Amino acid sequence: MRLQKDSEPWDGFVLPVSIPDPSTRTRKVLIVGAGIAGIASALALAHELKPHEPNLQITIFERHEVLSTSGGAINLTPVAQRHLDRLGVLSELDRQGADGGADVDAIELISSRSGRSLGSIDFTDGQGNGVNGYKGRRVMRIVLSLAMLSVVERHPNIRLVYGKKLARVTESPKGETILHFEDNTSATGDLVLGCDGVHSALRTSYVDPSRPSEYTGLSFLQTTIDTPPPPQPQSRSARNSTSRPSTSNSSNGSAHSYSIRSLRKSPSISTHASSSTPTISADPSSPSSPSMHPPPFRTTGLVLSRHGDLLGSYCDRSHSTLFLAAIVQMNESLLPRYRIDASPSASSSSQSNSHYLTPPHVDETRRRLAIHAALQGEIHSRFSHAGHPWIRDVAKLKTNWMLYPVYQVRPGGKWSRGKVILLGDAAHAMPPRDESAAYALDDSIMFSRILAHHRDEPLCEVFARYEAVRRAAVEEAFSEAGRMWNTHRDMGFLEGRWKEWTMPWVLWKNRGARNAAWRFDAYDV
Repeated sequence: MRLQKDSEPWDGFVLPVSIPDPSTRTRKVLIVGAGIAGIASALALAHELKPHEPNLQITIFERHEVLSTSGGAINLTPVAQRHLDRLGVLSELDRQGADGGADVDAIELISSRSGRSLGSIDFTDGQGNGVNGYKGRRVMRIVLSLAMLSVVERHPNIRLVYGKKLARVTESPKGETILHFEDNTSATGDLVLGCDGVHSALRTSYVDPSRPSEYTGLSFLQTTIDTPPPPQPQSRSARNSTSRPSTSNSSNGSAHSYSIRSLRKSPSISTHASSSTPTISADPSSPSSPSMHPPPFRTTGLVLSRHGDLLGSYCDRSHSTLFLAAIVQMNESLLPRYRIDASPSASSSSQSNSHYLTPPHVDETRRRLAIHAALQGEIHSRFSHAGHPWIRDVAKLKTNWMLYPVYQVRPGGKWSRGKVILLGDAAHAMPPRDESAAYALDDSIMFSRILAHHRDEPLCEVFARYEAVRRAAVEEAFSEAGRMWNTHRDMGFLEGRWKEWTMPWVLWKNRGARNAAWRFDAYDV
């Protein structure tokens, strides 16, 4: 089920609603954070609320001076793709060409010990059809951000302002909320959405200061490498050495259509992360690049071991770029030793970053090289004895791995105060389970629809209605994510073998719940 190119993004999904008397009020909505939740909230509000309030004004405030390239590649589940399609973003992704992401039929699970398949998380049925017409997709986060910004540009009532780091929040005598920024400017609004992530300044300074983010004990070690095109399938037995390119049609007509490599050269895009994580060529024909065996998966694979897990996924349609992410247990005391930040403001944490700064007597280049070497050592020690040659090849890669600690926000706290409400990770950051984008989109769409339906009610009642339909599901998902995340920690021999033996049963047991989650429709509220 896809949209016609000349249709509005919501045609065919939502029944037209009669709007007898559009309001003449001018509602000012302020959104803190230009991530997935922030931009999706702006687009959803423009669709749901603007027909009722034509004078709606939406301003997004982003703390960084330019668009950041950090974050690696993310997985879009069928429900996330469906929501993006309704917001008009999926067609923009397709216009990015090969960089618009790789179609994912399944996440294949592989034993690091033996190299054999343990099953798969399928995004399609036996005939290759997606869930309600949508499969999975792996795409670089920066490419998704550019596609979303292209859609934002079509809405004259949405404005995006960079370089606005929140300092404090006050209330005016008229009951309006005032955001004060570190550059001594301020903005006044009738409604504020906190979409500023797990280290949310709005949460820690205003809505619920008692709920700081906390380290989960696990971290991602990430990089991307250039790879040669995988061989075409020769037979059923050759599945482990093949991959399937996307069949989506696309054209490069977007104002934000960039190749992944060109992003590092754009003056309007931050490269503080990518400058430290260049892709390396794995083309065996190049004398300076390593030779790698074909991966044991078509598009995306998760290697399970008792020393952490390793995700590998193509993230472009041509399958020329491979995203790698090891999920490893790491003591919090080691994070400053392995963390690279371009500047004190590069960290998204609201806490002090002084322990990440380079001492004046330490040469920055040598420090970075030492960190990269240490992280390469972490990968090598965990996966160099794997049963599949491709995994051993990854363990030997001389590439620049980067550390991304995983934080969470425990459930049960406040989501709103006054005229401010938290959405996405700012409200309920949980350990990643390949559903992060879907949860952010769910929040944005559900809140926007509830606000539109109850636009004449006090905001406190709108907030209560939203929490009534959202909180229980989020807290259940948090518990499930915690149980799953626990399987990534370091294990003993017997526990590791038990993890392998029971994985096919776990996949079968959770299949119904996964399919139900992928069929969930935030537009049903």
